[in-house]
Amino acid sequence: MNQGDMRSPHLAAFQQSPSPQAVCNGTGLILQVNAAWHSWFGCTDDVVGAALSHFLPALHEQFLAERDGPHRFITNSGDNQRLNVRLQPFDSDDEQGFIVSVEADREGRCLHQRLTPLFESSLDGIAFIGTDGRYQLANQAFFDMLGRDADSIIGHSFTDFIAADHLSGDIDSLQQKLLSGEVGGLFEIHYSHAEGHWVPASIRPVSVSDDAGNPAGVWSISRDSTLRNQLIESLTSSERRFRALFRNSLDAIAFWGNQHQLRYANQAYLDMTGYSREELSHMAFADLLPPGWEETEAEFRRQLNERGYTDVIETEIMHKGGQVVPISIRASAFRDSQGEINGSWFILRDITSYKQALNQLRHSQNMLQQTNRMARIGGWEFDSQSQQFSFTEETYRILAIPQAYDKSLDSILKLFNPGSQKRLLHEVARTNDSGQPTDFEVRLDGFEPARWLRISAQTAIDSSERSYVVGAIQDISEFKARQRSLENDRDTFQHLAFHDPLTGLPNRLLLEDRFQQLSFAAERRGGHVAILVIDLDDFKIINDQRGHPAGDALLRAIAERLRNCIRQSDTVARLGGDEFIVLASLDSASEINTVANKLFEELQLPIEWNGETLNSQCSMGVAVYPHQGGDFNSLYEAADQAMYQAKAGGKNRYLSFVSSE
Repeated sequence: MNQGDMRSPHLAAFQQSPSPQAVCNGTGLILQVNAAWHSWFGCTDDVVGAALSHFLPALHEQFLAERDGPHRFITNSGDNQRLNVRLQPFDSDDEQGFIVSVEADREGRCLHQRLTPLFESSLDGIAFIGTDGRYQLANQAFFDMLGRDADSIIGHSFTDFIAADHLSGDIDSLQQKLLSGEVGGLFEIHYSHAEGHWVPASIRPVSVSDDAGNPAGVWSISRDSTLRNQLIESLTSSERRFRALFRNSLDAIAFWGNQHQLRYANQAYLDMTGYSREELSHMAFADLLPPGWEETEAEFRRQLNERGYTDVIETEIMHKGGQVVPISIRASAFRDSQGEINGSWFILRDITSYKQALNQLRHSQNMLQQTNRMARIGGWEFDSQSQQFSFTEETYRILAIPQAYDKSLDSILKLFNPGSQKRLLHEVARTNDSGQPTDFEVRLDGFEPARWLRISAQTAIDSSERSYVVGAIQDISEFKARQRSLENDRDTFQHLAFHDPLTGLPNRLLLEDRFQQLSFAAERRGGHVAILVIDLDDFKIINDQRGHPAGDALLRAIAERLRNCIRQSDTVARLGGDEFIVLASLDSASEINTVANKLFEELQLPIEWNGETLNSQCSMGVAVYPHQGGDFNSLYEAADQAMYQAKAGGKNRYLSFVSSE
């Protein structure tokens, strides 16, 4: 009998064989089965014409078409029994096909019974790929990962479910490498999910061989990487927000290791020191500080070891250009996974402006420390899609709200006064729309004294191209209060610099400025400017006989009379002692007598003080611009000479300057 022929004696042996056997044609349709097959597989109906793959899923039509010789392998039956299968081709006169013999895998049954629960309950997707590259077995976790059932996976090639970029090159060559174990280890792929998206997965292939050492297939163990990738994205996003806050901090921030090496520094730190990162990498932190830092450094180390952070102190830092920059500084320890300190964050603030303000106003040391105490800085993020804010812990303290507070845009806006609500809404929207960074000030509502905040904002984009606004927030209430105080004191100092403290009249500095204005106006319109120098007669006698209070009262009264006697465009000033000067704008030189007579008559009236009468008679000298002087000094000198001539002529009179030339 030729190989595979079914002659009568062999047919009888086939029928009587205790092993389940079947005869099928080349396409896998059953032609005949023996009694043992019926008993083994529990067949109650005639199975002739049924597909062999109904009983043995791995023996589908394509699998059989690729078999050209005897083949022996281990597979699972339709009810998941592990079987040894022997495939013997035959070729009769009128038919070609296979004789299929089946027996239980007794050697692997014990191990199979132990591993089946692990296989079925594993959270990882486990699948077996035959030598033909088709899935023969898979657990439920694998089906769930791909969103498919067994029928849509078992019997199909593994290449049907893997992204094309993982299959570059020859598929047959890749399959042979998998079977031979040349492709091993852990690598990343993407599976095609039934719903149309790709499932990232980590996969480890394990090749197996039969008893003869021939490749029998490949086990693949796959783990869904979606959650891991989401965690990585979350960590990356947190780091991105931190870096944005770090870069945009209003304070100088740097990280120094235990060996005095600089690891990180933001732009504000580089600007404060004047050094580049490369230059700072060759320096120690103490190199930037003045002599005497050693004691403070020892105290810093003690505080860092005991509580992880230091007090805020004030010191100075040496800029590369040689200037000394006063700063406030705080350090915070950074510990490794074993709890050991392996470096410290330093936060520095330039307090030059605070120092200058305190020096100008000569405030107490207590006010100096309070004003220049380092303010905490918080971070925030705004999602324009959800209209929700996210805050760092320090921001909650700055805004004086609990962490459970509603962080929607509407709720956060209510923390600010109406004007600041509009400003905050406008600036955040403008930054989100234009991408341009901004820095602005707003005021919290309901605080007395007022609490002011400085807010910086800029846009950021995550890996999914989602745009959001991120920034820093700082309490500048003390700075604003100090700024207002400086402005008030500036106005006071400016008034004192240009006015007589006793009478409140302009002094010589302001008088000369007023003369410049009047002389320019006179030139444009062809007019004149008169200067009248007034000196009280016998003022020293009043001071000597009745005391300085009487003299001061007389000077203030004279100043008030002169102020009330001149026009709004004219100026009266006191140069010191009992000397007053009046600047008067004239249309013609002849008007000077009218002005001088009016002033002289007003000053003739006595002044009553504490029941006594004080004489206010005076001598007056007059000069006119531009005839008797082209500038203030020459004109003043001419009027002063005329005044002294009036005194020499008997006092209590006025004279106009007459040139001796």
